[in-house]
Amino acid sequence: MYACVYRPSAPDRLLPQAPEPGARAASSPPPEFALDRLARDYSPRYEMDGADAVVLDVTGMTRLFGSPRAMADEIRRDAASRGARVQVAMAGTQTAARLLARAHVGVTVTLAGDEAEAVASLPLAQLSSLNAQGSTLKAQRSAFDLESAALSVETWTRWGLRTLGDLAKLPPADLVSRMGRAALVWQAMARGEDIRPLVPSLDEERFEGTFELDWPVEELEPLSFVLTRLIEPLSTRLERRDRGAAVLHVVLRLITKEIHARRLELPSPMRDVRTLRTLALLDLESHPPSAAVDRVTVVIDPTPARVLQHTLFSRALPTPEQVSTLVARLGAVMGQDRVGAPQVVDTHRPGAFAMRAFTTDHAAGEAGRPPGQPSPPLASALRRCRPPVPARVAVDAGRPVRLTTDRRGFAGGTIVRCAGPWRTSGAWWAGTAGGARPHALAWNRDEWDVALSDGAVYRIFQDRDTEGWFIDAIVD
Repeated sequence: MYACVYRPSAPDRLLPQAPEPGARAASSPPPEFALDRLARDYSPRYEMDGADAVVLDVTGMTRLFGSPRAMADEIRRDAASRGARVQVAMAGTQTAARLLARAHVGVTVTLAGDEAEAVASLPLAQLSSLNAQGSTLKAQRSAFDLESAALSVETWTRWGLRTLGDLAKLPPADLVSRMGRAALVWQAMARGEDIRPLVPSLDEERFEGTFELDWPVEELEPLSFVLTRLIEPLSTRLERRDRGAAVLHVVLRLITKEIHARRLELPSPMRDVRTLRTLALLDLESHPPSAAVDRVTVVIDPTPARVLQHTLFSRALPTPEQVSTLVARLGAVMGQDRVGAPQVVDTHRPGAFAMRAFTTDHAAGEAGRPPGQPSPPLASALRRCRPPVPARVAVDAGRPVRLTTDRRGFAGGTIVRCAGPWRTSGAWWAGTAGGARPHALAWNRDEWDVALSDGAVYRIFQDRDTEGWFIDAIVD
């Protein structure tokens, strides 16, 4: 059983001075009327139908409110006591309830199975009113082009149809042959049939907690107990809603009345209390507040929880909670700009890269490749030496023939093959004031790829300004 509460947009929708019989007397002006608040008092399952109507699933509510007629009367009296005049319709389908609530003033009750007969006398314009609301037909627009001119109400009016009953009586096969399968949606609505299930409206849930401290806290250790007390109930609510934390906000009010706010973007949805607390503490350790704290607020931006599928014959990878905690601890020790994932930058400077925040992406493969697509075979890779290793190179006829170095772990010997040179330079324009010495990022070099007699392959270069030789990378 469904109930539709419709609030007309006419100027006289507000009540006159004398309330209706049975309405509760109010000693003060009623608050602003809201249909969702009214619907929430009668059913946990309701759907807003535009700004002026709401549909309630009242199945099983007769034990609380009595017969459908009694329940409809109670809803109308309750709305009247809140300062609004509404039209209420009860029917076995939500479509019939929507049509009848907009068509009849007062209360209309239709038993289950009589929906087609109840809406048969309504004018065709009622379908246009439902389409204007958008909620009833929105779900069908992907399968049916309901906004085409061939399916407008004016088309059936030119055919001589006047009521919904006239449209319902048309042979479905002939109607489809003339106007397409989309016409069946209109005809089903003209019979009062539902074309989709009720989609309950859900209130936006905010995951937030605040704790007022009895005395200011300056150290992080006592603050950890406060964070645990705030995060534990939020984690429980996330688990009940099958949600995870995508962003963790920690807002601290200082005794100086300033606000110290931190925002942590988590690489994967998580709701483990110890992990969230540890990440928050490590971030506050790297960015401590400037004064003592007297109020702590934790806000979580939720996201759908992740689904894990483990394999039987391979070792489980570290969980996102473990990886996030490790990255946060490394960032606290080494610095936030020294921990992350390397990213190629748009420059010709050898070995240049940037650091970005470490995140996991399950939607795409490596380097944005679609999932399931095999990676191309890797021909070779460079392991950069940071800083470059000094070396001594013998040159014959302009080509390196022998390489030696004092650095342990690097081979030396005769060069059996070589390729080059590749001359590169850059940042020469960014010299220091007066041009006394080049900029720290400037380079001017000749690069070679060399293969030694013992099988080692290096990339070496000669600095053209100092004429020194260096091993820049190992070729694997």
